Amino acid sequence: MVTLQEKNKVLIQKYFEEYWGKGNEEVVDELCADNFVIDYPMHGLHRGKEAAKKMMVDFKEAFPNISFHAYKFPLIAEGDYVVGRWIGGGRHTGVAFDDLAVGKLDRPNTEKEIYFSGITIFTLNNGKIVHEIGEEQALTALQQLGLVSPPNPGKEIKYDAEDDHI
Repeated sequence: MVTLQEKNKVLIQKYFEEYWGKGNEEVVDELCADNFVIDYPMHGLHRGKEAAKKMMVDFKEAFPNISFHAYKFPLIAEGDYVVGRWIGGGRHTGVAFDDLAVGKLDRPNTEKEIYFSGITIFTLNNGKIVHEIGEEQALTALQQLGLVSPPNPGKEIKYDAEDDHI
């Protein structure tokens, strides 16, 4: 018999692969509740399916190659909660971008690259995602975009080819 936790992990894996991995905003209609909330410090709070879809559309228009994937650890589930760690990023080769809590890329195609990791907690109810709240390396991404002062020498966040933090 498949447990609730196993069902929830399968659902979150699909959501993560489609929404964050492929940038497919339409998966929100299938997997998320009508009152879905997505909340990341770098982007702020987005309420509802349409707001979540617009967030991804805007992200893809600014960073056409944006992609995130699971990072080293399996999803962890308990009851209606699923937690996962991820890594990813992309290059700003598209439109100007201002869906950030701090600053904005006020011109298109800056060629600046972001690459960072984070942890997300998903809350599910009746087989639908109702809340996605994450903690990402927002400071790192904002530094990479030149919107916040760079780190002190030797404190830069870098990853090798195997996505190991070096």
